[in-house]
Amino acid sequence: MSQQQHSVAANATQDLAIKPSINTLAQGSMFWQPDYREASPWLEHLPFLFWLVEALRPQQAVGLGVESVAHFAVCQSASRLRLGTRCFMVGVHEEDAASKQDAEAIRAYAADHFSTISQWLEATPIRAIDQFDEGSIDLLLLHVEADDNSVDYLLDRWLSKLSTQGVVVVPGVARREPGCLVFRAFETLKARYPHFVFHHAGGLGIIAVGNNLPPLLKNLLGALESAASTQVVQDVFARLGRSCQDKVTVRHQQALSQALETRVNEQASNLAAAEQRVNEQEEHLQQVGEERDKLKACLEQQESRFAQERGRLAERVSSLEEFNDELKKELMRQREQGERQANEAREQRERYAAESREYAQALKASEQALNKAQQEVDEYKRTLETRFSELAKLTSLLEANEKSLRSAHEENTGLTNKLQKAESSLQARFNEMGQLTRKLQEAEQRIGDAEKSRSDVEQQLAQQKKGYATLSAQLKATTEREKEALSTVDELTEQLKKNEAQRGQLKRELDDTKSANQKLEVDAKANRETQAQQRREIERQSHELANLVDQLEALRAAAPSTDTSTQAELTAPKSVAKAPPLTKRAIKRQVALIEASQWFDAKWYLAQYPDIARDSKMSANPARHYLLMGGFEGRNPSPGFDSAYYLQHNPDVVESGINPLVHYLKFGEKEQRSTNAKY
Repeated sequence: MSQQQHSVAANATQDLAIKPSINTLAQGSMFWQPDYREASPWLEHLPFLFWLVEALRPQQAVGLGVESVAHFAVCQSASRLRLGTRCFMVGVHEEDAASKQDAEAIRAYAADHFSTISQWLEATPIRAIDQFDEGSIDLLLLHVEADDNSVDYLLDRWLSKLSTQGVVVVPGVARREPGCLVFRAFETLKARYPHFVFHHAGGLGIIAVGNNLPPLLKNLLGALESAASTQVVQDVFARLGRSCQDKVTVRHQQALSQALETRVNEQASNLAAAEQRVNEQEEHLQQVGEERDKLKACLEQQESRFAQERGRLAERVSSLEEFNDELKKELMRQREQGERQANEAREQRERYAAESREYAQALKASEQALNKAQQEVDEYKRTLETRFSELAKLTSLLEANEKSLRSAHEENTGLTNKLQKAESSLQARFNEMGQLTRKLQEAEQRIGDAEKSRSDVEQQLAQQKKGYATLSAQLKATTEREKEALSTVDELTEQLKKNEAQRGQLKRELDDTKSANQKLEVDAKANRETQAQQRREIERQSHELANLVDQLEALRAAAPSTDTSTQAELTAPKSVAKAPPLTKRAIKRQVALIEASQWFDAKWYLAQYPDIARDSKMSANPARHYLLMGGFEGRNPSPGFDSAYYLQHNPDVVESGINPLVHYLKFGEKEQRSTNAKY
């Protein structure tokens, strides 16, 4: 301990020699922990509120404003001390959904824990005044908004309802922000009534309106006579209150940590699902790529085959052109020969005019047939040129087509076979034309058969026209199939593009998910660091509180007015009952029963309660002290037996006045009653 702290302790010892100190205020209730913890301006003032209820022991407590934390703290104190206090909360909740939900939660908690002592008056503080008698309220908790300018009016109306030991508690008196008006009303009351002020957590003002105050409350107000005493009292309750706030903060941080862990787990599962989808898409894309490679190889094969087919078609075209030229020459030769035959026939007709008139007419008819045949040959030539142009277009289309299917090759192969058949057919027609030539040469001998030969030629030409029409239809069908093949290739290309775009989108989603997970991990790490800092801060505050308790014990040892009962009050949790009068024989018998019990540990008892160890009379027989005083003060005979817990959960033991351990050894153990909260 530093020199400055020794100096402060020395000054405090001098002040405590003539003025009240924290020793005269110590009660077990100031170390209680609230069962109901929520964010509230009252949270850090609950240790003092517990102390005030035990010191004041009010019969009726009223809280103005909907403040569940302070209300349930008063209810907890009254229930634990078995005071029979009537606790009222006066106020109207808001009409929004969140306020209604909070109100339902408050009613449910009150019904579950304090249904016999708690009541909520859903009315404004002004309208609820007439529901209370004059001088009937011992404790008034004023919870109003910081900017409420009706505080003076409320206090003036409610002060008449306070009893002779009435106390008013006002939070927020240390706030000085613009718009805060509560401290103005408190300053006005300070000039009229005794008071005490805490400055931590927004401040808390205590106004003693009654003139018949309990001794502990008088000691609290008397602490103002010494600055050191005032500072010690304020520091003790500030540190005790900070532990309540720290526990709420830790609970919120744990809830936040659990929420973050839940989100991390969800994101991890989403990431796993996304990775699985990506893997599936990659497999699908790999399959599509393999199919694309196969299709590309197939198209390359088709392209090479089409190149070969184009070469073959070019050869066929050149062959057809040569055949057309030969056919043209043959027709010209046949025409010249026909003309010569006609001239010869004409000469013969002149010679045999009279005899061969009919022959001349037949020859003329034959000439007309030849002319008609020539016209048909010309028409065939034009048709063949048209087919050649179509064939040239087909060749250019085949050159532009780089992605055809195997079916087109098969169809083109069939077309090639058909073209070969057509060549064979044309060759056959050429042979037939040769036969026709021979027939024309025999025309002189068989003029009568000319018409028959002409009809044969016409039939042969008609058959040739049909063959070329079939060939044109086949070429047209092949063109349509090639167009369909091109459209199929385009569709496959579009599908590949869509797959690539989808793969890119999945990769972006995966990157976003990874970045979100990294951010969540950073938040979780920061949260864990914050929790570690809070734990270190709580440990530091615990050490400071232990040092402060050591200072209080030093002050208590230095104060001449400190007696044994006051020292017991500093360390004992609280007095829960009084020992009944016992004879010396009964005391001796029950002391022997306690000492022989496994539930009493004398060394542990003296180490746990140093105030008893320092007293030579009490430390000489710790079992006797526990029998007559310790058990009723809430002291434990060993770590396994909780005296306060046993009395709290067994009201019949309290009414009987028997020491809790003695009752357990005689009756409770057989009845299988619990010795502490763990069993």
